[in-house]
Order: sequence, then structure tokens, then C-alpha cells
Amino acid sequence: MRTCQPRVLRDAVVLLIALLAVVRGAEGQITPLTAASGKPAIIAMVDAALAEPQLRGGVQAIVIQSLANGDLWYARNGDLLMVPASNQKLLTTAAALHVLGPDYRYRTRAMVRQGAISGGVLRGDLYLKGSGDPFLDEAGLKTLAERIKQSGVRTITGRVVGDGTIFTSPRYGYGWSWDDMPYYYSAPISGLNLNRNLLQVFVTPGKALDAPASVRISPTSAISRVRSRVRTAAKGVRSRVEVDRDLGVDLIEVSGHIAVNAGEADRKPIAVTVENAPIYAAQRLVELLRNAGLRVQGGAVVGRTPAHRVIEIAHFESEPMSRVIALVNKPSDNLGAECLLRTIGAERGGEGSVPAGRAAVMKWFTEIGMDPDGLVMQDGSGLSRMDFLTANNLVKLLRHVRRGNGSDDYVKSLPVAGVDGTLRNRLKGTRAADNCRAKTGYVSNVSTISGYVTTAGGEELVFSILMNNHRCRNIVATTVQDQIIRSLAEYVGPE
Repeated sequence: MRTCQPRVLRDAVVLLIALLAVVRGAEGQITPLTAASGKPAIIAMVDAALAEPQLRGGVQAIVIQSLANGDLWYARNGDLLMVPASNQKLLTTAAALHVLGPDYRYRTRAMVRQGAISGGVLRGDLYLKGSGDPFLDEAGLKTLAERIKQSGVRTITGRVVGDGTIFTSPRYGYGWSWDDMPYYYSAPISGLNLNRNLLQVFVTPGKALDAPASVRISPTSAISRVRSRVRTAAKGVRSRVEVDRDLGVDLIEVSGHIAVNAGEADRKPIAVTVENAPIYAAQRLVELLRNAGLRVQGGAVVGRTPAHRVIEIAHFESEPMSRVIALVNKPSDNLGAECLLRTIGAERGGEGSVPAGRAAVMKWFTEIGMDPDGLVMQDGSGLSRMDFLTANNLVKLLRHVRRGNGSDDYVKSLPVAGVDGTLRNRLKGTRAADNCRAKTGYVSNVSTISGYVTTAGGEELVFSILMNNHRCRNIVATTVQDQIIRSLAEYVGPE
């Protein structure tokens, strides 16, 4: 279990003091939230939506602004520091597109010592050197294995060394919950990743009541063990299967029951994180090389590629950054966002770390007019509850990107209402469908959405809706958000 670092604790105290200062008056009493300003018709519409009784006790920060002329349509608590959840990815992906460029590609390389290959025999280790690609998958690694074979290598006398050292530790974001670590959205962060650092667990019922269920993982790997306590339940019983993994080990625990007549929905794979991403990738490459007919005498280990006298014999490149940011934003991929922030650090700050990445992006954010006091960036994905952001800053960022170079790539990376990504099931059948492009965000008691929508009158708006500390179910918060966005899309104007 990773213990909380002293620096993080100090940051938390500073942030708590800052937040208290925002809401306390000179007498030390809690002051009311600021009244809304903007267009009267929009103020009435938004305030009516926010009157939802189940939001009582929560805090909302909302800013709506014209893209063309900057007119403020609605503003409430625009300078209040809020937990952004995955709206944090809007910052990370915009910075990656600006700093790294739309054509930037990750390059995963197979390296050997100079002079180590003779007559098809590699005498020594093969180094699998990662560059931080968050989306290297089984197909990509298989392509790399085939290219290693095409280089003429037939036998490797040593080991396959997985090198993810382009990124520094820790493997998880500051402020992440330790009990989320087995789940897909908390995959460990490494400079060498594979299959989003996940295994898929498949459970199939036995043929008789109370018989052990069949459990397998994919891809099959020597690094992980499975302990199953899943039994076969009677026909018609609702299946319930849980998958867990203890921190520090690759032992996957599967428990629960599955109906003997379980259908396709109950047999869908369940994702679980791996403990050690570089060894996972290295072990899979060993297996793929052997499947391709190569002889690998050693196993897989984690290590560092020598700094000198090594050569590349094969490589695999990712899709360009213009596409990578879509792979992050549309499904809200946390691993992808974390790798982007660290990649910015490696390319511009000399170190693949959050502090180096943060320093580089904060410089750009300040240059485009964002308020540095309205932004606390502890990770790239927004999974941390130690991230803070203002709605004003989000709107400033969105307006800047939309009006600058790279606008099309950035806007296309966002989920489209009623069509794809995390908005595919929202705002269907409304004027906002296939119109609004926005990034959603959710952690417990936090619900956010920020992006772009065009009114019925043809005016493109930039908006940010940040909701914190509500005790209701998230569907209540998203329904209010959708009501606001739908009304904006239907607005004809002028008043």
C-alpha cells in the first residue's frame, strides 16, 4: 500500500485553507454564494434548473460565454475553486496538442547492444524500451514481434527487459484512492504500457448446480495467478461476480456466483489492473516472439536500457497525437491522460514526471490568460480529489483553443451528444444532439461537463458546469446539466 507523501499532505492543508478563504467573509462567517450575472432570459432558465431540491447543500459553478464576441451569458461562482473530475482532461489534452503537436507519435523500440547479433543469434538481452504510449495493445506488440523476426533474429540467449523508466515513480496519481487500484480507471502509470495495463477476466458457469465456475484471463500470462471461489447458481438466479487484486501482488481473486444459464451479458469480461506494467509487456513479448517461431532462452524482467552502445532493431509507432487525444477524451481514459502529462514533462521538462509536466503546461496556461490561482493540478486525469479548477479558467481555455490552431483536432476529440463517447446516451432527440461537444466528469459527489454548443439562433457558446458536494445520485446532476444544455441549444435570441 502506498502511503500518503508529506508533500501531498501539506498541499491538502494549503488547499483547505484556500477554499475556506474563498467562502468566508471578513467576520469569519460563511457568506452566500454569488448571484448570477448575464442575460436575463438565460439567468432565469439556468436558475430554474438549479432549483432542483436534490441539489440542496451542493455547490455549482457555471459560466456560459459567446465564442465570437466574449459576451457573458451566465456566470455564477466562476472564480470558485471546484473539483473538476475528468474535466481536468480538457487541460491535459489541450496542452498535449499544443506542446507536443498534432503529429507527435509514441515510439516503442526493441533495442540490443551493438555487435550482439551474429548469424541470427542475439547473444544477450533484448530491451523493450517504452516511450509512454498509453494505447499500445496486443496487436501493436505482435507487430513489433514480427518486425524483430524480420530483422533476422531467430534466437535470443538472454532475457526480454521491460523498460518503462522514461516516467518516474509513483505509478499512481497523487490523491488517488487506494481501494480503487484494482479497477480499470485506476490502472498503474508506466513508461511501458500494454492493453491499458489491464487483464480481462472471463467467467463461465459449470454444468451442474454448485459446481465451480470456469475462470480464465486474457491475454494468458505467466505473471498473474487466479484464485476463484465462483460457484454455479440455479437457473434464473441473478449472477454476481466480483474481481479484486491485492496491492503489491498479481494474484487475482474472483468470487461470487453465476447462473447455470447465464447469458451473454453475464459472461462479459471484467477488467482488472496488473500490478507491474513493464513486466506484463515484457512477458507478453516473450510469448509473442515464441509464437512467431523465435527461441527465447531467458524470461522477462524489468530493467533499464543501457545509455550507450545500443541500437534499435525494430519499433512500433502510435497513432498521431491528434488521434491520441480523442482516445483520451471520448471514453475519458485516465491512463491516457496521465501518460500525456508525463510525456510533456519528458519532452519539455527533462523528466517524465507530474511536476515537470505541470511546470510546462502551467507556463502555457498563464500565457493564454488563465488565472494560475484558479488551478491546482495534481494529476492529468482528474481522478484525484486534490485537483481544483475554476469554471472561468475552463471557459478561457476552451475559447482559446477553439479560436486557435488545432481547433478541429481538439473539438473532434470531444464526445458528441447523443452520438459517441461518454455523451452517447445523453441529450438524444434534442437540438443539442449531434451539436454539443463536451467533456464529462464524475467522481463521487462531483459531476461536471464543459464544452461547446450552438444555439438555434446560430451562436456558438462555450460553457462550463461544475457541480460539487451534492448528495443525490449522479443522474440527478446530469439531468440538470442536460436541461441547461438543451435550453441553450433551443435558444433563438436575441432577448
